[in-house]
Amino acid sequence: MRLSAFLPFMLASAVLSAQAPAPSLGERVKAERPLIEKLMADLDFPEAQKRAEALLPAAMPVFDKKDNGTLVASCGIFLDLAEANRLALETSDSAGAWEKALDYAKTARSLTTECYGAIKEPFTQMVAYYTAMGARAKQVLKENADRIKELKAKTNLDPSERQELDLALGVEKEVGDDAKWVTFFQTYLDVAKRDSGLYDPLVKVMEDKLKGEADQIADYKAGKGEKTKWVEAVIYSPAYLEAQGDRAGKARWLYRLANLDPENKKVQHQLDILMGRTPAPPAKSGRKGK
Repeated sequence: MRLSAFLPFMLASAVLSAQAPAPSLGERVKAERPLIEKLMADLDFPEAQKRAEALLPAAMPVFDKKDNGTLVASCGIFLDLAEANRLALETSDSAGAWEKALDYAKTARSLTTECYGAIKEPFTQMVAYYTAMGARAKQVLKENADRIKELKAKTNLDPSERQELDLALGVEKEVGDDAKWVTFFQTYLDVAKRDSGLYDPLVKVMEDKLKGEADQIADYKAGKGEKTKWVEAVIYSPAYLEAQGDRAGKARWLYRLANLDPENKKVQHQLDILMGRTPAPPAKSGRKGK
C-alpha cells in the first residue's frame, strides 16, 4: 500500500494542523515509470538510467519532526524519494554503473531508516492513545445503550433530551473517528517499517557484485589487476559473452564492460551488434578453400 493514496483523505482532519505538500516526486516517478520500463525492455539501459536519475532532487530534504503533520509530510517525501532512488538503482545496475547503483541503494536505505526511526515512537503513542479513546467511547455507549435507544425512538424531544442525544451521537462519531486515526497511524508505521527493511539485501547484492568483479580483476595475473586489461581479455573470449545467457544478460554484461573501459572499441562493437546497430559478422566456414 502506498502512502500517497492514503494521505489526502486523512490530512483533511483538523487533528493534523499542517498540510503535506502534494507528492510531486511520487507523481513524477509514477508518470516516468512506464517509459523507463519500456526503455529497459528495449535494453536501452543507459537512457533508462538517465531518465531515472533526472527524477532525483539536487539536494536531500530535511526530516521535519515538529509535529504530527510534519512527520507525516516528511515521511511521505522520504519514502517517495527512496522509491526514486530504487528506480535509479535498478537502471544503473543494468547500465553497468554498479558503483552508482550501490550509492542509490545506500541512500534509499538511509531514507527509509530515518523515516521509520522518526515516527516509530510518536506514532506508536498515537495508536495507543486513539485505541484507548475509542475503547472509552465504546464503554460510554454501552453503559448508556438503553437511554440512547429510548431517545432515538422518540419523535419529539425537549431541549434537554435533544442535548443528551446530540452528546450520544457525538460519542458514536468519536468511535468511528478514533478507529480511523488508529488505522492512519498504524498504516504509516507498517509501511515505514516494511520499507526500512527493503534495502539491506539490495546493498549486499551490489557490494557482492563489486567485490566479485574486483576479485576477478585482481586474479587476472596477465593484467596485474588493471581493469582495462581484464576487459580486453574477456571481451576477446566469446565464451564469456555466451555465458551471460539471454540478450538482456549479454547487454548488462557489455554495458558493465563499457563502464569499466569506455574507450574499448571491441566492447562498443559487440554492443552495436547486439543492439542491431551493426550487422553481425558472417559465421566462419569450417571448410578450407582450394
